[in-house]
Amino acid sequence: MSRLKNIFDQHRASVPLGKLLGRGGEGAVFEIVGKPDLVAKIYHPDKARERQDKIAAMVASGMQNKVSNAAFPIAPLFEGAGIFAGFTMLRIGKQKPIHQLYSPASRRNEFPDADYRLLVRTALNIAKAVAAVHAAGCVIGDLNHSGILVGADATATLIDCDSFQFSREGRTFLCAVGVPDYTPPELQGKSLENIHRTPNHDAFGLSVAIFSLLFLGRHPFSGRYLGRGDMPEERAIAEYRFAYSTEKSRTQTEPPPFAPTLSYIPREMASAFEMCFGPGGAHGCRPKAADWIALLQRAESQLVKCAAKAGHFHFSAAPNCPWCGLEKAIPGFVAFPSPLIVNTATPVDLGQLIAAIRGVADPGNAPALDSAMPVVQSAPVNQNKGALDSSAGQFLLSTACGIAAAAILRLGYVPPVIGLAALGASAYFALRSPKQLHANSPRSHQLKQAWDQVDQRYRTEGDVSRFNTARRQSEQRIREYNDLPGEEARRLADLSRRQRELQLKYFLERFSLVSATIKGVGSGRKATLRSNGIHTAADISRQRIESISGFGPATAAVLLSWRSALEQRFVFNPAQPISPGEVAQVKSDIGQRRLALETALKADLIAIRTVAAEIQRSRADLTNRARAIWVEYKQAEADEKVRVFGDVVARRWVFGVACFATFIVAGANSSGPSAATVPSNPPSRPAASVSPSVPPNVATASSSGQSNVSLSGKLAEQTTMSKLASSSVQQTSRPETLSPWPQNTAAAISAVPAVPPLDPLREIKPPHQPPAETAISDAQTGPGTAAPDPSVGRLRDLGYIGPSDVPSNTIALSALRDFKIINHLAADTRLDATTAQILRSPQAIARNRSFLGGWSTDPACTQGTQLTISTQEARTEAGACTFDAFLPNRSGWTVRGHCQVGQDRWPATISFAISGKSLSWSSAKGNAKYYRCG
Repeated sequence: MSRLKNIFDQHRASVPLGKLLGRGGEGAVFEIVGKPDLVAKIYHPDKARERQDKIAAMVASGMQNKVSNAAFPIAPLFEGAGIFAGFTMLRIGKQKPIHQLYSPASRRNEFPDADYRLLVRTALNIAKAVAAVHAAGCVIGDLNHSGILVGADATATLIDCDSFQFSREGRTFLCAVGVPDYTPPELQGKSLENIHRTPNHDAFGLSVAIFSLLFLGRHPFSGRYLGRGDMPEERAIAEYRFAYSTEKSRTQTEPPPFAPTLSYIPREMASAFEMCFGPGGAHGCRPKAADWIALLQRAESQLVKCAAKAGHFHFSAAPNCPWCGLEKAIPGFVAFPSPLIVNTATPVDLGQLIAAIRGVADPGNAPALDSAMPVVQSAPVNQNKGALDSSAGQFLLSTACGIAAAAILRLGYVPPVIGLAALGASAYFALRSPKQLHANSPRSHQLKQAWDQVDQRYRTEGDVSRFNTARRQSEQRIREYNDLPGEEARRLADLSRRQRELQLKYFLERFSLVSATIKGVGSGRKATLRSNGIHTAADISRQRIESISGFGPATAAVLLSWRSALEQRFVFNPAQPISPGEVAQVKSDIGQRRLALETALKADLIAIRTVAAEIQRSRADLTNRARAIWVEYKQAEADEKVRVFGDVVARRWVFGVACFATFIVAGANSSGPSAATVPSNPPSRPAASVSPSVPPNVATASSSGQSNVSLSGKLAEQTTMSKLASSSVQQTSRPETLSPWPQNTAAAISAVPAVPPLDPLREIKPPHQPPAETAISDAQTGPGTAAPDPSVGRLRDLGYIGPSDVPSNTIALSALRDFKIINHLAADTRLDATTAQILRSPQAIARNRSFLGGWSTDPACTQGTQLTISTQEARTEAGACTFDAFLPNRSGWTVRGHCQVGQDRWPATISFAISGKSLSWSSAKGNAKYYRCG
């Protein structure tokens, strides 16, 4: 960006920008050349003007001097003719976003030495930082995880301070943004642009951050909802459903499985969380930052070390170690790893260092875990002998179905494909193992799952590839270090080889372009050459000259001729020694590389020792854990084999023999279809016959011109059709063209004592064609008399048909399709029983409570409609999103389709949520809020 080349401060002193450090929605952050402790935030041009007064007020009040653990603006920056561009602020050291400290997975990589004590101390330092901001007269407003950076030493720094709510000289600069997860209940769903935040609002976000630290990344309102439907996190916050509250009858929510409860923290801290996240917190009763400082300082003194795991610390009020409980309940989970005992002493000289690196024992490939398990001779428990296996009922029922399927298949009562499918399904359910997490599944399956998880961890964490990678990296550095003397000798020899070239270079550098008289190259062209880095005759080359705009081959030839004339005056002196500066430069480069490699090799020694210790510890720990599971697993297998139907091999034999015997017996006792049912002659006109499973009169009862939507009379029509079909079966005469039987078997058929039940009528879909512009369906009250369709009236009441629209077939079909989509039904125009029932229901979703219509970003719609949404597409002036499918979503609507803006087109999944007259639009591209205009 050219504008970034001319940045200066309020004293008109240039501020050179360096490397880009980060970019966001408001601007970008850059290094400042020559000032490693500062950075510059440069706003996007459209954001700078609205922040200028606020930054000036913060700088004038000296906020950075009042709060040391927050990155407030220090000085404004300008560009061009004094246009405000951004500000300078302190550069935060090696700190990372707080969410990387929350969860065990990221903490293991980003904070490998952190234990629970560091989490508590970090929470204390965050509370101190928030208290300092409040004491300085600011309100954070948008306090969330992305605005807090923490270090490995538990230090905490608040960033994005230019968005804080700040007041000066009677003017208040508001904070217009907020993250829903950290927004208090009284502000959920509200526009934050004109809301004055208070320290009580910040207290909610601070308590969420502290809770997430103490409970390993869990959110206080994320739990298991005991009521009906889903409970999104934002709704849970708005309704004060604190998942860990003791008032479960009010919140109807409980903590997630295996999560520690409030009983594991000091009682006064638990009361503080109850007060903050309960209904009373909205009235100024939430614990302030100063209150949390006192609570956390007392809590630090109550931390104790776990007796079982060296890396576990917990509060003395806890009934037991919560982290041991989590690791036991969740296979593969590690809350806090045990500290490593690693020898960090480094040898004095490099030879000893290299010997120490190569002396670290290679852990080698891990042996198979089952090879380290003991031989278990487990005798079954007597009480299990003859007992019925927990899955025997499933096996017996599936075996019975398999026997029936084999008999039906052999007797030919159904097509072979159906019979084989039924037999295969029975075999699957009879022989499959019970689900491993099922409450009644055999103990051996649960233990086998635990064994597999431990074995997977053993193969992953005990893999030697990490050690080999570290060893290869160190060997590469050792080779580079040993090659340094040879590289130095090669570079010095290259200087000797290039002695003439270097002497010529030094000779030409004595002739400056400024003082030279060159025909056709005046002062203007000389200035252009200097601006392109050409100052002396040594800098001149054809390529460099012709690459300059306005300098062609003619000018290049003139300059090259001047250089050639100077070269003819050069005399090479082989006795002249190589320039001491060139030699010193080579030795300096080699020396710097030597120091860097020595430092890297010292780090490699610690890394290799650490990796080797981790591998050995993981193998030992997991082998011990697997040994206990192995013994239980073998005992469980022995117990289950003596149960009735507990042996899987026996099940397979029983099922196979039973089905095969049934197949053989059924074939032996069957001689094929009865003679009374076999026609003596083939049908005379097979093309006119129909399947016996479908009543012939159904085809005659349906009209080829009937619409696939019959609104008011659909249910009555289906009842009438069923009666007609039933009566037609009882008729004694049939049209000859529809009968599938020959005439000589009619008597046999008429003698059948009972008529099998008819299949339900299936709706017949007409071919796709434009619907006729007529009324959709009218209930016939008499010959020539038609009454208006009540379903059309219901659609009009719900807003899907406009008050001035004439209810033609096209309009009604479109309205019905919109109604079904909005009410989470199939996206078609058929009025089945379910649709009719929902259409009559008072819970039917009206059009004005859906996403259909026109929308604007302005609540008053002063700028008119900016977004129009139908069931086919969403369109703005910039582009459109077409909808391909509607997905189930209890809290709103989710659509899948494609969006296009200009030439850019991408697949999109969009969620709509309605709250009053507002619509929330959510997709991977971001979130937006609109207000209904039509």
